[in-house]
Amino acid sequence: MKTKLMMGVLCVVAFAANAQTRGTNTLGFGVNVNTEKLKNGVIETESKTNSYSIGYGNFIKDNTKIGFDLNYSKSNYLNATYNSDIKNYGINLTYQRYFPLVKTLYAYAGGKGGYNYGTQETTDPNQGTTYTSNTYSVGAFGGITWFLSKRFAFETTLLSANASYTNTEQKENTTNTIYDYKRTTFNLSSDGFINNLGFKIYILF
Repeated sequence: MKTKLMMGVLCVVAFAANAQTRGTNTLGFGVNVNTEKLKNGVIETESKTNSYSIGYGNFIKDNTKIGFDLNYSKSNYLNATYNSDIKNYGINLTYQRYFPLVKTLYAYAGGKGGYNYGTQETTDPNQGTTYTSNTYSVGAFGGITWFLSKRFAFETTLLSANASYTNTEQKENTTNTIYDYKRTTFNLSSDGFINNLGFKIYILF
């Protein structure tokens, strides 16, 4: 049995009348809260994730924007015998190019590069484990932006592809022994049309 509660808000404030014109600055804030409960027999596991972001962008010319995002997230997984805390700190550099479709409807495509530092502490009755990771990633994404008025716009991401390189260090502390592990992973991923749909709401002034 699984129950899930999710709430997400992402708001971008632009200090200009038209969001896609040269010289426009954007300041964005994001909040995402995700809670899940999974029951497997008599064991119930609860997970909570809180994510926050702040970003800045500038239209260096009409329909072309560059910017960066700072991200922080904290997750907790808990049941009767297991507890895990995960924290992530990241930064992304972004580039977006907008293409007019019909009136105020635009398509966009862009790229990004990012870095993420993560920590994880896991405990159970017999063992404690600590992870630290450094992740470097590059990606491409695209979607649709609808400029509803001079003050509001809606933007959704429909397609994305990412490649990441991660270096992880793991330490395990059992009753009498401490173990150290190091590993490196490389990952390629893509999201098809409508998968993992994301959106932004812009307030323009």
